Amino acid sequence: MNMKSDDLRIERIDSEEAFRAIENEWDALIDKSINSAFYSTYPFVYTAWKNFRSNNDQLFILLIRRGETLVGIAPFRIQSMKAANIRLLRVIRFIAEWGGGDKPSIVTTEEPERMWDRIFQYLSNEYSLWDMISIAEQPANSPVINQKILGNIRYSTRIVPEFTSYYVPITGTWEEYLKTRGKNTQRTLRYSRKKLFSLPEGVYFQCVEDPEILPEALERYIRIEQSGWKKNLDFTIGGSEQNMLFHKELLKHLADRHMVAIYFLTSKTTDIASTILYKHKSTVYSARITYRPTYAKYSPGVILNTEIIKTLFGTHYQECDFFGFDGEGKNTFKKTWCSGTLQIVTIQIYKKSLYMSLCIFLYIHGYRLLNYLPRKISRG
Repeated sequence: MNMKSDDLRIERIDSEEAFRAIENEWDALIDKSINSAFYSTYPFVYTAWKNFRSNNDQLFILLIRRGETLVGIAPFRIQSMKAANIRLLRVIRFIAEWGGGDKPSIVTTEEPERMWDRIFQYLSNEYSLWDMISIAEQPANSPVINQKILGNIRYSTRIVPEFTSYYVPITGTWEEYLKTRGKNTQRTLRYSRKKLFSLPEGVYFQCVEDPEILPEALERYIRIEQSGWKKNLDFTIGGSEQNMLFHKELLKHLADRHMVAIYFLTSKTTDIASTILYKHKSTVYSARITYRPTYAKYSPGVILNTEIIKTLFGTHYQECDFFGFDGEGKNTFKKTWCSGTLQIVTIQIYKKSLYMSLCIFLYIHGYRLLNYLPRKISRG
């Protein structure tokens, strides 16, 4: 189905076959895009859809073309919520909310605000296809907030504060960056490193990028993860068969494109800590730090993360993204070591009706019958 607006038109992808057929076009657009993030790449979006979709989910990927040239992609799905075989709600949301995706975005070679304008024009015309739009985990200054649809009398809008996202700008040198962290932080790091590297069995860092041994590295990571408080929790990689299959397939696709590495802090006998590093253009994403609780007194997660940051200076990378987390009291590493922050919100647009007002009322007052808000999970 197509819709023309000025010289842009939108094409909707709603079948598996069509999704697979646009891989090369998607990759080419990512290469040229001005705003793409790792969680908008084809490997992540396709693998998330393949592994997490249910019978109630429908593909709703929007391709924005200027003539025959692809200039934008909105990787959406429609989540249909049902009770007693009765459809209650159809929510448009990003596919990349699955699989630990963070700050999902559209992909475009042009001004993002113009792309969102065309997308919302299309969605307004296709009014009968959806009940609500949930644009999750967007920067507080997202171009979505400037869209005319938010002021349309047919719709109501909620902007929900979510969390603070943390990152390290990779500028200057490691020594210059370290000075900005303060003398107490530097002293604590030196002390922790001295204790850890004085262990009699010896300690060293390892980076695994070889596609042939990445599956084994993932198994090592899972063994560390499952040795502590994260054991069998549903948001962990090793916590469910579905999560394990997703990450195994994702890492295979990424390894072939040189977009992933697994880092270890290890001794001769034991893997102490590990993290997965995704790489996309000028940004790296440090996801899911984990460590063995028996080594907690040595701050292995801090030591591994700071070692990774150190290796990034002097490379083409410009930013290391450490994501956000729930609660103000958790993960002091991000507050201590990350010099950049970004406020994140979720933008919800829904049709004005008594039914939709009731749905919102139930959620606000704690009734989880219609749990359409994304649940943010800490990534370490």
